[in-house]
Amino acid sequence: MTGTECDNMQAGPCGILCSSCPLGSGMVAELAERTRQLIKEYKIPEWSPFAPEGKEIDWSMVDRGLGWMIKYTCCAGCESGGGPPDCAIRSCARERGYDLCSSCPDLDSCTKFDWLRDASALKAILKENRGRSKEEYIKASRSPS
Repeated sequence: MTGTECDNMQAGPCGILCSSCPLGSGMVAELAERTRQLIKEYKIPEWSPFAPEGKEIDWSMVDRGLGWMIKYTCCAGCESGGGPPDCAIRSCARERGYDLCSSCPDLDSCTKFDWLRDASALKAILKENRGRSKEEYIKASRSPS
């Protein structure tokens, strides 16, 4: 799946909208592809040995890494098998039968969100959207306020 093929009309049970995630939106894959193009266009490997520390760069490994990013960093979204394979939030939501954690009575005290950078903000948004279906949540979240 490439950056242009990412399905960003999804949301994980945690409330993250794929369209706002650098992986789910395809941004990382697109930037890797653009970086690869610029490296070739400006022939950076040819002149980098003349710049400080440029001789130490293994440009074949850089290209390999960018190729990997282009191919694998476009997350399919939690609904389609993407996201962290061991995500405790997704596992818990599935076990409890919730599409969104906003339906869970234990949301306030849930520690499964702790690894996420925006955990408290996500929980607040989920609480504001209690009673909405996932489709309604996505639509409301994508609409300008």
